[in-house]
Amino acid sequence: MRARPAPLIVGVATHFGIGGEYGYDIDKSARAIAEIGFDSFRDDLGWQWFDTHGQQPLPRLSQFIKATRARPLIILGAEYPDRADLDPPLTPAARQAYAKFTAAAAQLPELKGAMFEIGNEWNLRAAKGRPLMQDAGQAGDPRAATAYVPAAIAGARAVRSAQPGATVLVGAAGIDPGWKWISAVSRSAAPAATGVSAHYYNQCEPGPRRTGDDTIRQIERLHTSLAGPSGKAPPIYVTEFGWPTARNCPVSRDQAANNAAQFILWAGATPWLRGVWIYQLKDQGRDPVDIEANFGIYDYDYRPKPAACLVRESIAIVRAMKGASVQRGPMGTMLVLTRGASGRRLIAWTGDVGAQATLAIRGQPSLTAQPLCGQPGRGATAALGNRPVVIDLPPGDNALQLTVG
Repeated sequence: MRARPAPLIVGVATHFGIGGEYGYDIDKSARAIAEIGFDSFRDDLGWQWFDTHGQQPLPRLSQFIKATRARPLIILGAEYPDRADLDPPLTPAARQAYAKFTAAAAQLPELKGAMFEIGNEWNLRAAKGRPLMQDAGQAGDPRAATAYVPAAIAGARAVRSAQPGATVLVGAAGIDPGWKWISAVSRSAAPAATGVSAHYYNQCEPGPRRTGDDTIRQIERLHTSLAGPSGKAPPIYVTEFGWPTARNCPVSRDQAANNAAQFILWAGATPWLRGVWIYQLKDQGRDPVDIEANFGIYDYDYRPKPAACLVRESIAIVRAMKGASVQRGPMGTMLVLTRGASGRRLIAWTGDVGAQATLAIRGQPSLTAQPLCGQPGRGATAALGNRPVVIDLPPGDNALQLTVG
């Protein structure tokens, strides 16, 4: 089992910098973040908003920062709707203006010690109404990696000059088939930053792919792509993942909870993954059909969905890890072995929705197994399903001989 180079950051998206109509309450959000155990939140600071609001550019966000102990990850937006010459910043003058904004944001007293992300889904947002790119982008396309990289480098360097030692992420890639765009960005812009960030969603993929297992596989492919021939990838941060529980592209509330727990537990045992942020804390609307309205682990009125409990217990397991290893087992199972102050534990689940398996450990005639947010059971074998199960292990460092059937 390997120890992580640094604790995994587990955060959540909120909407205090934008989205005032989304019903986000400062006190309720701060309380929910503390109860779940998130150590970061991700929110927006718009460039145009900053420029037009003078000395108080983020009133509600500032209040929320004071209300929570979670560390901010601030998106430094690269959009400027009222200025065609700045939206997006493609020219030297525009990039200089954007860098001036990122530096000024990093100097705000309330953002001392914050993390920063340069732009948000540039590959989707820099030009509207065009077909989804299938590669890093062509010359002349504002969405191309070659268009983003100079702005990202300028913005990242300005932040680090204004706040030395700050964590600065570049990329924030949206839908990126084959991870071609973010790989091109990483090759050029990663040296100017702390790490590379990306987003992944699969709720509108074919039903069998709307899973935590698919997300894990895709982020593994991201790591391979960023590592390239050298085998050395920059630190990776997944700053958006999640599953909406809307009627459109449906994912059940229980499945969304299982998916989130699986991904967090796997991330905790994956040292090259430095941070993950689930999207988002609460539903931003009440329309049961609207995908965007239903991503929360709480509903619009802060009532917990099943994901709230499973995410909380997953974070607690990750926090207790002093070392961990992860491997795929027979029958599509995932096995995470952890070591902590209370001894060794095995967390196991099946990757396919509806799949069932049983697990036995040689030399251990009786197992205590407890599904996340469920009741413990004891028997000669442990029943595995899509919800992660925690199995207590005997003391010692003996290799486990597992049978999955």
